[in-house]
Amino acid sequence: MDKYSLSVATREEKTPNQLRREGMVPGTIYGPQFDSVNLQFCAKEFSRLPAAAFSHLVDLNYEDGKKVSVIIRKVQRKATTGQVLNVEFYKIKLDRKLTVSVPIKLKGTAPAVVKGAQLMEVSLTADVECFPGDIPDFIEGDLSKLKEADDMIHFQDLNVDEEKIRILNPPEGVVARAMAPRVAAGAGAAASVASEEAAEDSHSEEGASEEAKEEAAAAS
Repeated sequence: MDKYSLSVATREEKTPNQLRREGMVPGTIYGPQFDSVNLQFCAKEFSRLPAAAFSHLVDLNYEDGKKVSVIIRKVQRKATTGQVLNVEFYKIKLDRKLTVSVPIKLKGTAPAVVKGAQLMEVSLTADVECFPGDIPDFIEGDLSKLKEADDMIHFQDLNVDEEKIRILNPPEGVVARAMAPRVAAGAGAAASVASEEAAEDSHSEEGASEEAKEEAAAAS
């Protein structure tokens, strides 16, 4: 499991907007048996954290050498620009399990896709419960389970070490599925309609033929 770091400092006596204008972001650390602490950090440094850091341990490093291990619980952003306004960090205890969202990575080849089906990824992450040291970088899904169109991969099909990690999503929840191609579906529907219309025309012609025979018999 990778571990990431971020340089932080004790919050200055400034308003949040003042800090943001200076390129800093206000934040808070909280956790079990831990008094909440206000801090600040560089917005640019935070933006350089990879996406994986949002589901893994992050070491907050103070200037005096103090280090606090946390996970990123909540990031508040400005809706119009995406600017980070505030971040909440959760101080972890290494001997206590926690809940995090972990990326799902699909591997292998789906036979259904080889045959022409389309792969639809329904869930990109899984919620798991584990000790901080057991947080996986990702959870793997096996695409070879998708053998035919409409086959699905469920959360219960994901590959995890069940002794260390528990998936919290519903077991029957869908992670991915093989969808029949729309073009093929449309062509099939069109062919079905055409067949029905042809059958109706055939019945109409047979009805007209019978009527003509009856009229001829009556005239004679």
